Amino acid sequence: GRLMLSQRQAFRNRPRQGLIEICLGDHDRLLIADLAGQFRSLLSEGDDAALQRLYPTAYPDHPEHNVEYGQLVHDDLLRGRLEAIEVVEATAQEPSLSLDQLNAWITVVSGLRLVVGTRLDVSEQDEFDPEAEDAPMQSLLWWLAMLLDEAVTAASHYLPDPLTP
Repeated sequence: GRLMLSQRQAFRNRPRQGLIEICLGDHDRLLIADLAGQFRSLLSEGDDAALQRLYPTAYPDHPEHNVEYGQLVHDDLLRGRLEAIEVVEATAQEPSLSLDQLNAWITVVSGLRLVVGTRLDVSEQDEFDPEAEDAPMQSLLWWLAMLLDEAVTAASHYLPDPLTP
């Protein structure tokens, strides 16, 4: 499928209503809901190497500390991601999102981006190569990065201004 945003914006702020409008077309909405479902399957299987980046190592030099830390944090992170996935699936066809719902989108999109990036073994500096075998995955990664950037920008609009008392 083609992954291009038909609009210039994925999200638009509606500050008076305290809402963030979703400006994605039908294709993109179906895609994000589908990806959220795939992300759930991946998380529940839990043994994919691409998931490692979702659970960062707290103590790189002390594997024994990591096991304890990992057990504590892993379940919370997993629960949070699964709840966020439910929100994305439930709101993918909605006209707009609350800030909490947008934060769930940010959680899911950033998780997906880490997984896809890990699978492709790419860094931010890598050039997009439309001829490459993994061009569809590369273009998915690019789309997720753009979506994440737009979502974070929209959410940051609602942060309190650090300069005002």
